[in-house]
Amino acid sequence: MKKALLLLLVAASLGACKKNDDTAPRSNTDLLTARNWRLSAGTTTIAINNGPPKTTDDYASAVACERDDFLKFNADQSLVSDGGPLLCNPSNPRTQTGSWNFENNETKLTITDPSIPGPGQTFDVVALSASTLRLHATVSYGSSGTTATATIDETLTAF
Repeated sequence: MKKALLLLLVAASLGACKKNDDTAPRSNTDLLTARNWRLSAGTTTIAINNGPPKTTDDYASAVACERDDFLKFNADQSLVSDGGPLLCNPSNPRTQTGSWNFENNETKLTITDPSIPGPGQTFDVVALSASTLRLHATVSYGSSGTTATATIDETLTAF
């Protein structure tokens, strides 16, 4: 009887134990480098000389060989741009290496993607979770008396 009572008390005390779940929130770096990221929505709005803006749905206008492209952000701040299974131009390399870095307490993300000509682009990190990355940027440029402002909004989904 004493053994049964002791066994019952041990079982009850083990059942009453609660797992300590004091894990710290994951940093944006941890979230970004944990998975691959693929564009799932994107728009670009361009206004020339303060004229009426024109918005393009970049994702809707992308062809299948562009929609399967993805980015891999590595912990060493290297970036792999992967053309995915469907290459738009089979003579192009499937992967290219660029770089990335966070700035301003991980609220700004600069991406240098070798598949896109030109210098790197700095984005505001609108939202970053284990499954979604939302970016925003406004870029102004001009030449020969013409000024253009482009507003870029992108959503990437982790997989």
